Amino acid sequence: MSPEDPLLVVQTYLHTRNSDLFALDAEFRFMSQSEPLCGRQAIDVVLRMFYQEMFSEVRLEPHILYATDKGIVAEFTFCGKNTGPLMGTLPTGKEVAIPMIGVYEVGGAHITRARLYYDTYLVARQLGLFTELW
Repeated sequence: MSPEDPLLVVQTYLHTRNSDLFALDAEFRFMSQSEPLCGRQAIDVVLRMFYQEMFSEVRLEPHILYATDKGIVAEFTFCGKNTGPLMGTLPTGKEVAIPMIGVYEVGGAHITRARLYYDTYLVARQLGLFTELW
């Protein structure tokens, strides 16, 4: 596989969570948010906050990586311990295991567009911020 292999680019990102794997003008959209992050610098700020400040002991457990002619679909579980403030709440110290789907478009050796789907209610529930509704 060459460094420009889209599957290798996404596998490397999931393993390292390195924002340098995004194109300078990349777009990253957390589908629970109304606006995408535009540009590598904005993406880096949020990834650093998420992976180094809000959560520690982070690992992504990949389940399925599926390559199409338009991009890569990755199903994985985000695992981490909440050790920093999260959306205005104090750290809970609780661990989470959140199923996620990422859709990545790759051009050359960089991710040009990413969309991340996950259940924000499940995150809040695992952190003890909400109780079961039923």
